[in-house]
Amino acid sequence: MTLQAYRFALDPTPAQDRLLGSHCGAARVAFNWGLARVKAVMGQREAEASYGLSNQALTPAVSWSLYSLGKQWNRAKADVAPWWVSAQKRRSTPDWTTWPGH
Repeated sequence: MTLQAYRFALDPTPAQDRLLGSHCGAARVAFNWGLARVKAVMGQREAEASYGLSNQALTPAVSWSLYSLGKQWNRAKADVAPWWVSAQKRRSTPDWTTWPGH
């Protein structure tokens, strides 16, 4: 099996650069939210176990799957990141065929 990688240089316009930055920032917010959620639940379960609670009595564990965290994020994002809706709308607006080289 051969693994091959490619590197491409981007030369975005200022508007495209802002959109890329917005998208990357939004993705980081979602990632950090998911990580904090998993760590908080793990910490809570650890604390509860140290008090002698049985496994059945512990706070329910959080699934780490992309699908599960994505579903949880979709339920929480209106409260956590109210600006998310406008970021998603802007994401689909640019015409990427206008990038240099297309």
